[in-house]
Amino acid sequence: MLKLLFGVIALIAAAMIAGVYFHFNPVILIFVILGFGLYGVRRIGGPSLPADAPVIGGGYGIYMRGKDYVPNNDTTCGGTDPRQGDGFR
Repeated sequence: MLKLLFGVIALIAAAMIAGVYFHFNPVILIFVILGFGLYGVRRIGGPSLPADAPVIGGGYGIYMRGKDYVPNNDTTCGGTDPRQGDGFR
């Protein structure tokens, strides 16, 4: 993982130096290098979870809403629109 990080940093530095030397804007080239770096990190993968780790749902993340933590009989809303009020609805 560190080899990939140092490689991406070196390529970005080389792109910036080439941009100054050849008089072009290296932004697109830098984005391509960063995209390659992200792709490489994704292919390497991260540390896997232990076998007894609790996994909630089958998705790629945990989705929570504020309404999940407010009782149904809560009438402290600031108006008739339930989106108004304290901001945590």
